[in-house]
Amino acid sequence: MKYLKYLWMVAAALLLASCHEDDKTMARPAGEVTAPVLSEHSNIIVDEQNLGSEVTFTWTAVDYGYPAAVSYALYAVYLDSEPYQIGESYTTSYTMTKETLNNTLVLKKGLAVPEDKTSTIFFFVVSSISAENPAYTFESNPIQLDITTIKSTSAPWIRRALWVRGMHQDWNDKDAPVLWETSENSDVYEGVVYLVNPDDPTADCEFKFCPNNPGWAGNLGGSLGALSSEGNPDNLKIASGTYYVTVELTPDHTGGTASLAPVTCVGVIGTAIGGWGDTDDLVLTLKDLPTDPADPDYKADFAAAVIQQVWTGVCENAVEGEFKYRLNNKWSQSWGKTLEHLVYNDPTNLNNTLSGRVRFSIDFKGDVNALLEDTSNPAPYSGKVEQAE
Repeated sequence: MKYLKYLWMVAAALLLASCHEDDKTMARPAGEVTAPVLSEHSNIIVDEQNLGSEVTFTWTAVDYGYPAAVSYALYAVYLDSEPYQIGESYTTSYTMTKETLNNTLVLKKGLAVPEDKTSTIFFFVVSSISAENPAYTFESNPIQLDITTIKSTSAPWIRRALWVRGMHQDWNDKDAPVLWETSENSDVYEGVVYLVNPDDPTADCEFKFCPNNPGWAGNLGGSLGALSSEGNPDNLKIASGTYYVTVELTPDHTGGTASLAPVTCVGVIGTAIGGWGDTDDLVLTLKDLPTDPADPDYKADFAAAVIQQVWTGVCENAVEGEFKYRLNNKWSQSWGKTLEHLVYNDPTNLNNTLSGRVRFSIDFKGDVNALLEDTSNPAPYSGKVEQAE
């Protein structure tokens, strides 16, 4: 079975989680210890009427030769997935409701077993007494079950935001540019952010990622390759500029990695503004960005422009026709489908019905409060086309 190739990873993970300080000199030799035997189990059907019913998996005890505190972890495997831990016990059984089992199995970041279908799933148990000696970790026999699932009853996923605070928005702890989660519980966040030091646009811009707003709770810094929220991590630094930022966080949002790709052009392309050629883009700039550093409101206005995340530009001789938004005069990153909810790299062009001086805008932030409550998880970016003065 393909799951066997993952057992060493399971053992390593279990050992790290098991930290007993028993005297291993009292244990019998590992070669004389018998692995647990997982008992056979009948197939399981989950429906709306039996969600509270209990499911119990049982196995034989492992005798290590002395009164050890044995940790047993129950794992499941679906198709070619890596083993996913269902639960942990210090006895020879593990009990859960059918609702809990169902929701664990269909979890998209877990086994991703199909909902409303019958699937074949393998279960096995891993026992351990030592975080230091893998020889005392034993895997049971696998058992095979057909399990009929329903749709998850857990709370619906809502697209999450990650705030980017720093010099570019004057370290404002109440609002900031955001990166939006790309898909259901992906923990991957992306977006276009103007990361420029307002005091010196030729210097580096310092910043941090914040999973909460307002405030600094759980802020992530340190280094782009190894984000951390431990203590008060160092600020991140990047040469001032506009970037397409991608952040991948750990499930608990205490660490992760980030990459920043320079954006040389936020543009509009299409027959509506003159053509589809590689150099036909209408270049958009950050809306309301101040230009006079001597203005007493310069820094506040700068931060406000950065926070709103809207890029805009006027085409002097627009015509009725199709168009799209894209980055860096290339098609590797574009947005289309509808102005209300721009979809990343969607093949559907947008339509312009205006002519003459027409303003095109793209909003990379959106209505955060509404988006954070919308269980339909619409695409967060939007566009706007209007007649210019």
